[in-house]
Amino acid sequence: MPFYEQLLDELHSIPVIDSHEHLEPESTLVSRPADIFTRIYSHYVTTSLHAAGLQRDRGWLEDPSVPLDERWAAARPFIDAVRDTGYARAAQITARELFGIDEISERTYRELSSRVQANNTPGLFDRVLRERCHIQAVLNQAGWKGGMAREVSREIIEVQWCDAARLREMLESHCRKWGSRPGDPDEWLDRWLGDIKATGCPGIKLQAWQTREPPDAAEAKGHFGALVTNRLDPDGFRGLREYLLHGAIRRCAALHLVVAVHTGIIWECWQDFTQTNPLFMIPLLRRYRDTTFDLYHGGIPWVRETAVIGNQYPNTVLNMVWCHQISPYMTEHMINEWLDLVPVNKIIGFGGDSSDGPEKTLGALRLAQENIARALALRVERGQMSERRAVEICRMWMYENPKRVYGLG
Repeated sequence: MPFYEQLLDELHSIPVIDSHEHLEPESTLVSRPADIFTRIYSHYVTTSLHAAGLQRDRGWLEDPSVPLDERWAAARPFIDAVRDTGYARAAQITARELFGIDEISERTYRELSSRVQANNTPGLFDRVLRERCHIQAVLNQAGWKGGMAREVSREIIEVQWCDAARLREMLESHCRKWGSRPGDPDEWLDRWLGDIKATGCPGIKLQAWQTREPPDAAEAKGHFGALVTNRLDPDGFRGLREYLLHGAIRRCAALHLVVAVHTGIIWECWQDFTQTNPLFMIPLLRRYRDTTFDLYHGGIPWVRETAVIGNQYPNTVLNMVWCHQISPYMTEHMINEWLDLVPVNKIIGFGGDSSDGPEKTLGALRLAQENIARALALRVERGQMSERRAVEICRMWMYENPKRVYGLG
């Protein structure tokens, strides 16, 4: 048996820590109708369909009140064009392995939808994540909705400081919870991050952006007062956002919270992904050397720049979450470039990054296992790595590294 196949078999048996998902609670998912467009050709595949020319928005395509045949008819002219994308490949793997559908087509989409709905019952997470994927823990990002998917989850708190209205909403939510209002941004950060730590949350998530020097404490307090009274102007918002960003990152070091960072590509069409270039993180990486940063998505398309970041900054981990679906081929080749530059204890191998249910996590995981097996098998074939070493690295990337970085018991 070729070593690639041996290594792939090994990867299928290794326990997995899924380093990033957006899963809603199982009780919420199983209470809603499920079909091909809500669970299989959903989310990322919808982005590919839009790129191919589909005009219908995601909400319409995933609306089960719209007849399934009508939604299929709208998407059908573009499905063949996206069939070879990483997103569609992950969906097809799920359809085949989880539902016994060899090819998603005009002939099979109704039957696939029927089987997805039949599987949409309590125990869904256990059946897919634990039994099929061997996932031992999920780092789930619930965003503004709050709540974990299941007891298997550990929540990563997303911090969306994208505008003053969202920031004020976040503050008011905390004030309602605490029954009082913090007097300044430092008190807010101390109380908020203290709560996060007390719940067992292992980290927070930010987006990479171009930072500037934060204002001093007195100026930031003035901006905070303007936020409270809904009088914060755009420049004041940018100053307060920088103050909160720097303050949160600094405190995360003392609290042993990981700062996870979205870098690179954005999942929707028409977004300016240059605004999340991983190179924007360098001033923060240099300044906060005691804080652990986990850079998501390989920085795609800046995978080589991300490798150099992993080489240069000891406080930084590189995470292949979502990479395997974005471009399996790019990721496979990226792995060997990273191995040349980045210590293997600083790489996390997998995160499904799904929001529409756990089913496509299976397809994403299979792509990850294939990519890692191919990349490491190439090194073994060239005499650059022993077979034993390849197996060790697989276990590190899929299980041991995320467990250590995020302090999972």
